[in-house]
Amino acid sequence: MTEKKLKFHFQRFEFKYQMPLDLVEALVPEFLKYMDVDPYAAMQSDGAYTVTSLYFDSAGYDCYYQKLAGLRTRKKLRLRFYGELQGPETPVFLEIKKKYDTVVVKDRIVMPYGQCYGLLREGRVGGLNGQQAQGGASDFMWILLSNGMSPQNMVVYSRKPFVSKVDADFRVTIDYQLRTYMASWLDEQHAEHVVAPGTAILEVKFNNLLPFWFHQIIQRYGLAQQPFSKYCNSLEVCVPSLSTRNAVETYHPELLYN
Repeated sequence: MTEKKLKFHFQRFEFKYQMPLDLVEALVPEFLKYMDVDPYAAMQSDGAYTVTSLYFDSAGYDCYYQKLAGLRTRKKLRLRFYGELQGPETPVFLEIKKKYDTVVVKDRIVMPYGQCYGLLREGRVGGLNGQQAQGGASDFMWILLSNGMSPQNMVVYSRKPFVSKVDADFRVTIDYQLRTYMASWLDEQHAEHVVAPGTAILEVKFNNLLPFWFHQIIQRYGLAQQPFSKYCNSLEVCVPSLSTRNAVETYHPELLYN
């Protein structure tokens, strides 16, 4: 994955579909009629790569409750890398993901792991190259600090990604084998908990209209659009008491995101 291929700003629609894990192998050849395997995944023997995300939230889990309350405008922060964290030069991504009703806006910056460690763990802001990187890091840190956010839990999964043969902005991903554990940084290793066993998450990401062939595939396999938050579901596995609370009644939107 070279920097020339990376995008740092996304504005698009994202729809999710939950499905049984055993449907994945049936769906892959259906998508390959109209799509190619993402070039980075194509280098892997099974056409998939590992995604690891460290999610940030406040001590009171404001982001979690914001999602459960169905707020139409919301934000979340995460630190993500792909494949293995091999050393200080491994590229990692700081991401700000914002939801405006049905539109998703995502801004991210890429930096070496060692530099990211210096920024978030030691408060060293030097060494960022370019206006985009400096602005993105400032925005990330502003949201992080002004809302009292800190790392909460790690979410790890395998991803099969596909890109349309005719529209590079039309993507489909299939995520499966979700695991999680509470963590405060990327290099922590703890016993993993399985999230939504036997389930895969199909996500379509697009800018305009969904192609007719995609509708046909979804209908053929009886898939229905259904939200699925990897962060919320993973946090509930790590903190079981959360799933027993009435999130909507205890949620106070006026306290969130200055």
